[in-house]
Amino acid sequence: MYIKKVKKQNAPGKKAYEYLHLVENVRTERGPRQRLILNLGALDIAPDKYKELANTIEGALSGQRSLSSPDPKIARHAQQAVRSILEKRSKEASLLEMGRAPMPDYQHVDVASIEASEARTVGPEYVCHSIWKELGLNQLLLTEGVSPQDLMIIETLVLGRLVFPASERQTWQWAEQRSAVYELVGRPVKKSLNSFYRATDILFDHKDLIETHLSKTEKEIFSLPETLCLFDLTNTHFEGQVLGNPKAKFGRSKQKRSDCRLLTLALIIDELGFVKYSRLYPGNQQETKTLSEMIESLVALRPDLAKNRTVIMDAGIATEDNLAYLRKRHFHYIVVNRGKGDFKLGDTKKMTVIRQEDEFKIEVKRKEQDGEVLLLCRSMGRVAKDQGIRGRQEQLFLERLQYYKNGLLKKGHTKLYGKVVEMIGRLREKHPRASKLYDVEVIPEKQAASLKSLKAADIIWKKRNGARQHEAFEGCYVLRTDRMDLADKEIWQTYIMLTRIERAFRSLKSSLGLRPNFHQTEQRADAHLFISVLAYHILHIIEHRLRQHGDHRSWQAICRNLSTHQRLTIEYNVKEQQETRRCHLRLCSRPEPDHQLIYHFLGLSGTPLGRRTYDKK
Repeated sequence: MYIKKVKKQNAPGKKAYEYLHLVENVRTERGPRQRLILNLGALDIAPDKYKELANTIEGALSGQRSLSSPDPKIARHAQQAVRSILEKRSKEASLLEMGRAPMPDYQHVDVASIEASEARTVGPEYVCHSIWKELGLNQLLLTEGVSPQDLMIIETLVLGRLVFPASERQTWQWAEQRSAVYELVGRPVKKSLNSFYRATDILFDHKDLIETHLSKTEKEIFSLPETLCLFDLTNTHFEGQVLGNPKAKFGRSKQKRSDCRLLTLALIIDELGFVKYSRLYPGNQQETKTLSEMIESLVALRPDLAKNRTVIMDAGIATEDNLAYLRKRHFHYIVVNRGKGDFKLGDTKKMTVIRQEDEFKIEVKRKEQDGEVLLLCRSMGRVAKDQGIRGRQEQLFLERLQYYKNGLLKKGHTKLYGKVVEMIGRLREKHPRASKLYDVEVIPEKQAASLKSLKAADIIWKKRNGARQHEAFEGCYVLRTDRMDLADKEIWQTYIMLTRIERAFRSLKSSLGLRPNFHQTEQRADAHLFISVLAYHILHIIEHRLRQHGDHRSWQAICRNLSTHQRLTIEYNVKEQQETRRCHLRLCSRPEPDHQLIYHFLGLSGTPLGRRTYDKK
């Protein structure tokens, strides 16, 4: 394939227009000829980019990901062209199929009797079902003695968590009333609500076996390097008292739901975002005490990951004890250091730029000590964010101090010395960034009958001498690693991969029904979270494959688009001699161009299920 420029003039003396045509050379009886594949229109790209655009289009159509372009503009034009080509091919295939169809079957149909019924979504379920089959989960569970009936319900639970994230009860209703999932996975004989709950128990009983299988299978399918391990925790809240679950504890909620009991989920993923292992902890679990347990559990499942891997963590988990444990087990680490280390104010003025794109800039300063690298990093985007937070907190902090001070002279305001000191202490807790910058002193009155009646005479505050140093370090953080072999830019690029586990948690919370948890027993609550983790494996594979083709949409956007691809029944009356019979035709709607594009990128046909005809008198 290649691109050539074509000029067109409607009439003599009229304005000439230029178009880009995507063409290919073909052999004919009359010799080599050019065949038009697609008229690209008047694209605003430089001539030296024509070959890159043609290669990207050809790579997307043939599945050769190595031909994709890093230029987002070229990738966008290529994606639009691929969508148009697939739509054109689909129409040609439909015409060809019509030409090869058997002899027409003309019948006397009562047009007024035609109705459409039992419309069910099939697009998202079809995509997820294909990944489930590719991962070989049915074969794995069958060898463990899981019955085919239970397998159907287990897959329905996982697909439901992807397409319609909700509780098991709502998933049961979704499968019965809104989805064609049973036509894909098989219709279980017993599909009561209790059978759904029992299926969650069966699934969770095989948790470690499933995660070991998925870890190895995904490594083989995608040739994963598995040189990095990203580790982090999140939590979910319960609805209700949850008195029957010993893991349900009050703790620090990352969703600001301190009024509810919590359950903690820990994940280890690799550098490409594939989950290696998950584990559940009580809601009040300290982050610092989970790392060694997670590593030991992962190594037990995957002995090949026992050493010479690099673990990436944030500051909340990177304690000295955890770093000592990683060194003992021969793991490397890249972590956020607690505090700024030995870096001084002058170091912020002598930093090296390792990345710059428009206004986005990353600067670093390197120090080596005791077999470790300390890398002071400053992001200009983070500087603006920190300045905004600090400025807002400082404004509120000073306004409140002035309010307390004015209140000492007004009737009805707090004046007792102890109460004023307590209010200022709470104010410092509420605005910690501003509190670091100021010394505040409450002046008591000189005479008082007793300590209880002692009143405050004045409140004075003054900006500290070290405030300038705090402001200079805004937007800065320190990375700590034992990878002395890595350059500054490599250390920073490796650390920012931690955003992939954050993306995994966002998907679990927003797209996969992790929050809230309605179960009141430990087994069912744990199983609910594991279904979400299992669903994330499928979600990530779908997004990963689409990204390889330049499609960076989230699963939510993909699912929303595919939801218009449906399975439905067409009913109509047919007259035969002196009687009339009712015919039912079960079929899928014709896939739209965007459906075809997604299916193409995932290597799927546009027909999830075939036609089925049956009669009713």
